[in-house]
Amino acid sequence: MKEIVQWTAPSPLWAGISGSSEVVVREAMPQPAILRFATDSFMDDFMNMMVNDPARLGDFLALPETWRGPLGQVAPVETVPPFLLKNGRSRFLPTRTKQELMRLSSGPLEASLKGQATTGQANAATSPPTLKLYQPAHQRFYMVAGCLVCRQAGLPDHAVAGNRQERVTFVVRRLRERSAGGQTTAGGLTLPGTSKVYDEHAFVTTPGNKGWLKIEGVGEQLAKDEEQLPLSPTNFTDTDERQRRLFAGLIPVSKREAYMGAAVSAAPARTSGPQASTNLLPKTARKILLRTQVSEPWKRIIDRSFSIRTAIIGGDAPSPIQKSGLLKEAREQLQVSSWYVLLDLAKFLSEHVPEVWKVVLGQSAENTLTGNAQKKLFDALKNTVADPTLINALRSVANPIVYTAESTKPTMRDALKAIKNPEDDWEDRLDNVKTPYLRNKPDLTAAWPPFLFPLADPDKDVIAPQVPNSVPPLSTSDEVEAEAVIDEPPTVGLTDLQTQAALAQQAAHAAVDRLTALVVRALPTNSTKLVPEPPLASQKPLETGEGLFVIRFVYERPLCGPLEPPELSKPTVPFQMAGYFDPDAPARPIRIALPLDISPAGLRKFDKNTAFAISDVLCGQMQRLRSLTFGDLVLSVLPWPFHKDLSTAAPETGACTTGGIEIGMICSISIPIITICALLLLIIIVTLLDIIFHWIPYFFICFPVPGLKAKKK
Repeated sequence: MKEIVQWTAPSPLWAGISGSSEVVVREAMPQPAILRFATDSFMDDFMNMMVNDPARLGDFLALPETWRGPLGQVAPVETVPPFLLKNGRSRFLPTRTKQELMRLSSGPLEASLKGQATTGQANAATSPPTLKLYQPAHQRFYMVAGCLVCRQAGLPDHAVAGNRQERVTFVVRRLRERSAGGQTTAGGLTLPGTSKVYDEHAFVTTPGNKGWLKIEGVGEQLAKDEEQLPLSPTNFTDTDERQRRLFAGLIPVSKREAYMGAAVSAAPARTSGPQASTNLLPKTARKILLRTQVSEPWKRIIDRSFSIRTAIIGGDAPSPIQKSGLLKEAREQLQVSSWYVLLDLAKFLSEHVPEVWKVVLGQSAENTLTGNAQKKLFDALKNTVADPTLINALRSVANPIVYTAESTKPTMRDALKAIKNPEDDWEDRLDNVKTPYLRNKPDLTAAWPPFLFPLADPDKDVIAPQVPNSVPPLSTSDEVEAEAVIDEPPTVGLTDLQTQAALAQQAAHAAVDRLTALVVRALPTNSTKLVPEPPLASQKPLETGEGLFVIRFVYERPLCGPLEPPELSKPTVPFQMAGYFDPDAPARPIRIALPLDISPAGLRKFDKNTAFAISDVLCGQMQRLRSLTFGDLVLSVLPWPFHKDLSTAAPETGACTTGGIEIGMICSISIPIITICALLLLIIIVTLLDIIFHWIPYFFICFPVPGLKAKKK
């Protein structure tokens, strides 16, 4: 006779489930239970309970709570000497079983399954709150527990044969509400007390790829490559003196951001056959690398140039002398950033599009390019030229000793070829440069490349990639996700000149995006080059909001093949995972003790035991900051017309030197004294920003503490 195996709730809860008059409670028999612990010693507490009083397991069931209405503290389980455990159970077995049945049928078990807390958070007039699990940082730990039994009289435990590669795990499933009329597939999960139908999604992990895949049907099957989390067995003696086994696992609430930010695949999950594909396509990682190193920094250079242009053409236009100094500082900063962006673009092309890069260097002819994408990319690099008026302006102010008439590169192709010239080795030299870039000082300028090609200028037309407007944005046909649509810049309340600048800035961003599309289309579909995984922020999440999850237990017998597919339990009660800064989360008590005696006599007692290692280059920059004041820092972050850029008129000292030897420093500081500075700065900044946020009433809550004196007589 074939043995039928199934998952059930933990056996200490069976008496309460079977003795309850509530249908929702009795239907919880095949559901794993979620346990809540509020101490860092939760594993010791759990094991102590299972050894000494497993009937108390119902007291640890998770219920909805917030910091405003926390659950009551669970009374600790008393430790009983081993030689008294058996006698104690035998003596009080009939009375204890009756009390247990009454308590479990009307206590936390029923409240948990109904989704209602016992702290008065919900009533009959409001919908029951959803169970929310908090993170270990909130001093909350959650375990999921259940029993694997044989479906026969007495529900005996089923032994997991490890020697036959059998194993037990649990999976976290994401629930997504099925839109009305949108999906017609059968199955789905209907939550108790509601008519809404949800589809389950499995968290699938493959090399370089993590995402949610839809499970067809009722969800009682394991998806291929689905993430499986471990379960640990715990043997205990139940109240009826039977030896039982319970499986429990820690719910990874701290992975909430990974779960919430993971992408979703349009293709349904497959439980067998070839590996299911996801929306992370072959070119995605390389495209994200290109945007991170080239496209987005290029846009920030453009934004910086237009912000300076707005300040120049604003209501309080600077004098000619001020404008000249402002342009000089801006052009030096923009040129330095442009060199590094050009270097990263050249390096990316040389590693990932070598056919185009060989033509850029002149090592191959243009007719060797294969494919329309590579030809369009090379044409864009060749046709992107510097504005003639900008070239004349740069040559007129450039240092004639370092820069000649031919120093300004006419096209982007020439600039890329110069920055990646193997004879000059500018990649290593730019990584090791220590002296600042000042165009009017030959000794400082000589350490930088001897050519000019700024990607933006605050006074002349921006050097935008010359890509036809007809180039379509990236789409799924390019084996990458579609690009974000560029929003139109706000022009309300701006002058005509400012409106023109905003529109020109938008056009420059669009040109950079079109160049990005050309580079991505020129990439080969497959590549052996090592690239970092796409960051979590670049992946489209399943949906916004809190998210709804369930857990299923899994029992696998791989040696049986398709004759014995994985046995999955019924889902647990639905729950949400709280974020790290969830406003409802309980907070760990944190007390930061500031120095009591802040007089010189008191502060001199603190040991300067925290050291800051300052390099020679950072030391030189810190010397320049000595001329800045707190008022300068405040004005630098305020919007126009109050904005004032930080002055860079302080002398450029480069690295700190003593006797011609470059040196760094080690500064020792006392952390307790720093806390005073941090608190005072926090109060100042909060008070300034209260004009915008109006948050002072909710920021500080102070209570008087009698007797807390700095000096005691």
